[in-house]
Amino acid sequence: MSSKIAALVNEKEFDIDSREWRIIGLLGAGSPFSLQALAREVNVDKSQASRIVSNLIQRGLLRRGADENDGRGIQLSLSAQGKAIYRKVFPKAVKRNEAMLSVLSEDDRKCLERILTQLTERAGELLHDAKRNAVKKVPPTK
Repeated sequence: MSSKIAALVNEKEFDIDSREWRIIGLLGAGSPFSLQALAREVNVDKSQASRIVSNLIQRGLLRRGADENDGRGIQLSLSAQGKAIYRKVFPKAVKRNEAMLSVLSEDDRKCLERILTQLTERAGELLHDAKRNAVKKVPPTK
């Protein structure tokens, strides 16, 4: 529900959708990122991430730079305009989250945090297992 509220507000006020905000948010919290790392963190495939990033670059919100460790790679970071949007949107997101959590006592918040940590760790383990056990489909021979 919180992400739907954020999407409505961000789209109306800043003309950015939820996937664009996730990319801007990640880059605002710590950049640069490679396209592949960004796609993994935002949980979209590389081609989707590439389209979103290209759009954000065209709009002047991101900039592309050379990867010092990989001559063929690129590093993505926020432009000055992207940083300005991040500085406007992020405090609103924090305030929205705080408003949502305001119905919980301090003990309930600690419990929620513990439960979310456990679920996140378990989801990571299950994802790791699924990747390890994934069998690539082999096309039938003719």
